[in-house]
Amino acid sequence: MTDSAPHRAAGVLETLEVPKGQLLYVQTSADWLQRAGLTAAGTMADLLDWASPSGTVVMPSYPFHTTHVEYLRQRPTFDVRRTPAAIGLLPESFRRTRGAVRSPDPDFAVAAIGADAHDIVGTAPAEPDPFGADSSYHRMLARGCTLVGMGVSLNTTSFIHLIDSRSEAGYPAPVYEQQLFSTTVIDASGAAHPVLRKAIRPAFQQRIRPSNVNLEMRPSEAVFRSIEINGACFFTWDLSVWAEWCLAHARERAAVRQWPCWLPDFAASANATA
Repeated sequence: MTDSAPHRAAGVLETLEVPKGQLLYVQTSADWLQRAGLTAAGTMADLLDWASPSGTVVMPSYPFHTTHVEYLRQRPTFDVRRTPAAIGLLPESFRRTRGAVRSPDPDFAVAAIGADAHDIVGTAPAEPDPFGADSSYHRMLARGCTLVGMGVSLNTTSFIHLIDSRSEAGYPAPVYEQQLFSTTVIDASGAAHPVLRKAIRPAFQQRIRPSNVNLEMRPSEAVFRSIEINGACFFTWDLSVWAEWCLAHARERAAVRQWPCWLPDFAASANATA
C-alpha cells in the first residue's frame, strides 16, 4: 500500500493496525520519518501513548554501528547509564527519556519504557550468547511482541539473529566466531562487571536479507502489514507467527544442509562459509 500524504505516527500505527496497550519493539530511521512528514519527537510520543497504560515500547540501544566482531575486539566498556546509543537519533533520545531503563548488555542492548520494561531488560546481561535464552530478545518473544518498523527497510530486524542463534547447530557453518571476547559492563548502580561475549560472524550481519521471509512465507495481513509514505516504508509483524515460521523453515533447510531464505548469499552451496 502506498500513501503520499504525511501523517502523525498515530495515524500510521492505526493504518497498520498495531495493537494498543501491548509490547512493541520499534526500529526507526529519523531521516526517513522526516521524508514521510513525521518528526522524531512526535513519533516517540505517539508510540508511548499507543502502548500506554498497559503496554511497553522497546527500542534497540546498541553502542556500536560497526560489525559485532569489530566492536568486541576493542574490549569495550559499556556504561548502561552513559554510553550513547550509536544507531540513530530516536534510539538515543528514547534511552534518555524519563522512565526508560536499559538492558546491561554490552552490545545488543535495548531500552524500554512501560509496564514490562524492567522484566524485559533484566538485571544481568545475556552471557555469552547475546541472543540466547536469557536475552531481552528471548523475553520479548515469549511475551508476544509486535515488531514495528518506522521508516526502515524490511531487512531491518534484530530478531533474525535470535533465529540464527537457535538454529546454528543445523547450519552448514557457524553463526558465531569461535573465541569469546571480554567486555566490561557498568550497571545502573555504577558497579563494573566482566562479561564474556560471543561475536556474530560479519557475514551474518552484512549478507542477511530478512525481507526474503515475506517472499517465501507470503504472510496474511493478520500477521504482516506495510505501507509506504513518500518512499518511506512502515510495517508491522506478529513476531510469534514470524518466529514460528522462521524456526520451522530453518529446521527444514538444515535437514538438507541448506541455508534459510534470509541468507541467500550462503544458499548456493551447502559448504559456504561466513
